[in-house]
Amino acid sequence: MVVFIIMTKEYENEQKVVYKYGPDEKISGTIEYNKDSGMISQQEPIVSEFYPDEFFFKRAGRRLARMAIKDNGNFVERTTIES
Repeated sequence: MVVFIIMTKEYENEQKVVYKYGPDEKISGTIEYNKDSGMISQQEPIVSEFYPDEFFFKRAGRRLARMAIKDNGNFVERTTIES
């Protein structure tokens, strides 16, 4: 199975960063990383009968965690997850 997820930064300030995530730019959910608490939360799920949100949310969350930890909080404007 091929996986392709697009993540586009919607908003960032001192407390949080918010990304849209999904299989394309038309079908997307919203995920937030709280910089103070280190918590990742879903703001809006992907609504689609063809794409299970949990699958995309977990992978987008892992990418956010990687940006926060390994990339020292460097939250890029756009990234993709491909495997």
